[in-house]
Amino acid sequence: MGLYIYAIGRSGEGDLPVLQGILDQPAYWLDAGSLGAVVSDCPIDSVRAERRHIAAAQRVLAALNAKSDILPMAFGTVTESEADLRRFLDAHYDVLKAQLQRISGAIEMSLRLSLEVPDPIAYLVERTPALLAARERTFHGRKPPSYDAKIRLGQMFDDALRQYREARTAQVMAVVGAACAEVIALPVREEKDIANLAALVSRSGVDRFEAAVHASAAQIDEDLAFSIGGPWPPHNFVQFEPLNP
Repeated sequence: MGLYIYAIGRSGEGDLPVLQGILDQPAYWLDAGSLGAVVSDCPIDSVRAERRHIAAAQRVLAALNAKSDILPMAFGTVTESEADLRRFLDAHYDVLKAQLQRISGAIEMSLRLSLEVPDPIAYLVERTPALLAARERTFHGRKPPSYDAKIRLGQMFDDALRQYREARTAQVMAVVGAACAEVIALPVREEKDIANLAALVSRSGVDRFEAAVHASAAQIDEDLAFSIGGPWPPHNFVQFEPLNP
């Protein structure tokens, strides 16, 4: 029977609480020297990303993350046997130990900034003199704007939005970074999104992190909304090759 792998950690972290994982199988600790993994029996080769499976995996990770340093595995990581898992831990021992040291005593918090305005394009145009002048030239001339002129204006807007995002992200990171072990900028998805940050924060330092976020919010454009999330397992601070049975 295969094993579903939730996370990797140090051996001797203490007793594992009773946790029901994927397919209602109990999660348990599998030692492999100074490292080990939290796993549950898995009778199927792959686990589909269904709501019940995702919820089960998140439930196990949240319980572990509350007390222990863990390297969360990607959802759906299944290995065929204990032997395969032990070989993986042995082959990646140095990298895994380094990653555990990196996130020691810490959890991940998220911080998102978004423009709370009806029209982000109009908002940015009105605050960017060069963009405002280009819009006037493009749409208020004697002739209708050409396709190329509209493309150039769109490129100018994209550049202005990128610069706005970079400036506000740097401004927030300068304040919030002092309350974190690490803070990194992740990609944004929507036009209104200005920053998407992941912060590695000590378990005892969450209040300090939140205070730094509030201090940063008081120094920045009032149209920017701040959203804090977490604590999460440190997904964005774990970097190693996935287990390939």
